[in-house]
Amino acid sequence: MEVMIQHKKLSVNDKVLLYDGEKCRLVSLGDVRYFETFGNYSKTYFNDGMLVINRTLNYLDSKLPDEYFFRANRQFIINLSHVSGVAAIGSAAFRVIMSCGKEIKISRRRSQHFRDTLIL
Repeated sequence: MEVMIQHKKLSVNDKVLLYDGEKCRLVSLGDVRYFETFGNYSKTYFNDGMLVINRTLNYLDSKLPDEYFFRANRQFIINLSHVSGVAAIGSAAFRVIMSCGKEIKISRRRSQHFRDTLIL
């Protein structure tokens, strides 16, 4: 299972090859909703499916464009363009609702950066 990613930062308009050993999909990076850790692999959720790829979230985080993808916590990287709602959890944390309905908590450690990224 592997994903073919260039050695430079990707653009949201780039297409990436997702390969899980049986299935092979060419997906626009902008269509990826979020990545979820799965041991040393990552589950990649996109508009019409999910594939497990042989890349860690740390690796993906280093290749994804910062203006679109945000490391929410240790388990998730989210595509900010697929966030349909945000709710405050107390005074220092957030929960985002993705376009597919999935709710993901922004860690307390990442909440200030999330606020700085999205709030004018």
